[in-house]
Amino acid sequence: MWPYRPGKLTELLGRDELSALLARGMTELLGSNLLLVEADGEEIEVLCAIDEPTASPFCSLLRHGEENGAAAFAGADAACRSCEKRFAARALRELKTGADAEPETDQESHFRARCHMGLQELAAPIIVENGVLAVLIAGRRLAAKDDRSRIQKRVGKLGKLTQAEKRSMEEAGNEAVAPILPASEESRARLNDEISRIPLLGSDLEDEVTRAAATLSKMARERVLAARQAWELGVLDSLAPEATAIPFRRGPILNWLDSATVRIRRALGIEFLTVFGRLPESIGKTKTSLQLLSQDGLPQEGEEEVSLRSENAVMRLDLDQLAAGKDGSVENASQGLEAPSSLIGALQATPSSPDGWKDLLTKSSFIASPATGKGLELVFAFGPPEAAGEFTPAEKDCGLLLKAARSLCDRYLLASLESKRRELSRYEEKMKKVKPSGPLRLQRFDVRKLLDTCLEPMRELGSGRDITFGTDGLPERLMMEADRGKLKDVFDCILSRTLDMARPNPENDSPSIVVSIRRDKKIRGRLIFSFDVIGRFLNGRDRRELFIPPAAKEAEENKDGKKSSEPISFKDAQQNISWHKGRLKVESERLGDGIGSKGGRDRSKGKSWPGRTVFAIEIPARPPRFKPGRKTGKGADKRTAKKRGSPPSGANS
Repeated sequence: MWPYRPGKLTELLGRDELSALLARGMTELLGSNLLLVEADGEEIEVLCAIDEPTASPFCSLLRHGEENGAAAFAGADAACRSCEKRFAARALRELKTGADAEPETDQESHFRARCHMGLQELAAPIIVENGVLAVLIAGRRLAAKDDRSRIQKRVGKLGKLTQAEKRSMEEAGNEAVAPILPASEESRARLNDEISRIPLLGSDLEDEVTRAAATLSKMARERVLAARQAWELGVLDSLAPEATAIPFRRGPILNWLDSATVRIRRALGIEFLTVFGRLPESIGKTKTSLQLLSQDGLPQEGEEEVSLRSENAVMRLDLDQLAAGKDGSVENASQGLEAPSSLIGALQATPSSPDGWKDLLTKSSFIASPATGKGLELVFAFGPPEAAGEFTPAEKDCGLLLKAARSLCDRYLLASLESKRRELSRYEEKMKKVKPSGPLRLQRFDVRKLLDTCLEPMRELGSGRDITFGTDGLPERLMMEADRGKLKDVFDCILSRTLDMARPNPENDSPSIVVSIRRDKKIRGRLIFSFDVIGRFLNGRDRRELFIPPAAKEAEENKDGKKSSEPISFKDAQQNISWHKGRLKVESERLGDGIGSKGGRDRSKGKSWPGRTVFAIEIPARPPRFKPGRKTGKGADKRTAKKRGSPPSGANS
């Protein structure tokens, strides 16, 4: 499941690389031969063996000495190799036990023991992520001066042990040295001469072996980090290949989610992976419960596969009962490891739920619910490792699971929200083409009086918030021809929105909301009503949200036939203006620190105001008498009369 948690040193460093690292004068520096071994299951595997005669003349003569073209000590090399394997197995076992007992310690421990000839051996561990992967063995020295006489006795016993001595050594657990047969007494004498030159074991050798083992451990740890990063990038890239574009329609979005679920489950090597969330069309609806959107690895009985696209959800998830943070999210490894126990109460089976799915999900090893906001939640349940005997994810391993969940969640929400935006855009285009439901009730009236009627209740509401209205830009009297009722609804809608957004102006000599009327410079017959408000700066997304059609049209007539007291929505306001051959615009710009609506600076308070937003309504002073695009004038009258077959105006009948 986790390739970056190696069990052997050779998974990180090759044999040739290890031999090159240890062969560069290491034996001369240590004054000892070297042996690097690791455990391959229950067997001991030698990774690197450096045996130089100058490093240990006694051992070199015993194992590789010759006399008259034959071995000086027959069977010595096999006995020494067997002794080294026993020592390596004991060293690995003892050092691993010590590392498991104190996993957080940074101190290097050692293991010491005598070989079958009485020489002292020393083993230092290669530690990677609190685990012993291999041991570096050196030594072949004397633990004390008294050991020389003991070794001389053993050399004298080579090939001369009695049967009683053999049995005694076997019962004591020591290997008999009798199988080692010297070629002659001269060879025995040469070996005795080398005993006097065996050095004592000191702290210098222990320090150097520790330093060499630490160097190998550091290199192995760096390889672990590199392998982890490479593998994690591969897993994350497999969620959505760069060549594959994210779809923006309901069916392709769910198909993409299914394929990503399959890829990540196989990459992690887990039994199953499930994704709970909301369908693309239900994104953002907090009252809609989470349902099983995608899964891979859960057993399905029968020939027919369980469909997750049907109207009835296969399984639901109550997010409130899931062990999570304050905002309902699981954002760290410890929470993710503890959350599976809460699935027992959070999962809700439905009549279409397959048998055994809920029990399997409660055995998940990790839960991830990235923080995205209310109505945008996705919950991922990661199953246990697929292969028996593999490591279960620990807290340090769950960073990848959180990254994978965030990546999958972000891409799914991006596709779903873009799908909703495109759907709303198509709805807006469709609504713009809808013709008015009835004729305009045109009448000629004073628009200044209409604005005063709309401003009167707004002034009372604004007085409690220190918000004032500026009407110096309004003419005393301005007559226009329009549908007075529809235009009043538009003014009420705009003033209500500006009052909610406006903040008290930091300057006492300027109002918070400025209402003005002017004529368009290019089209003199068009009037522009401006509502300039100091308040929240609107970006493109905020402006689009103004014109999103409401879920329920509160402005429509209710069952009693009475109109709602609430102002109409921006969507209806835009429709009212379009009926008059006009348009509604929202312009917004940022302000600097302390800049007011007229460019003044507040030197007393020094507050930072986010910006100003202008709601502008462009509407002709008189409704158009002809269809758009038709020319007016005498020439147009003649062409029209000729086309209809009647004489033009002013002609003799």
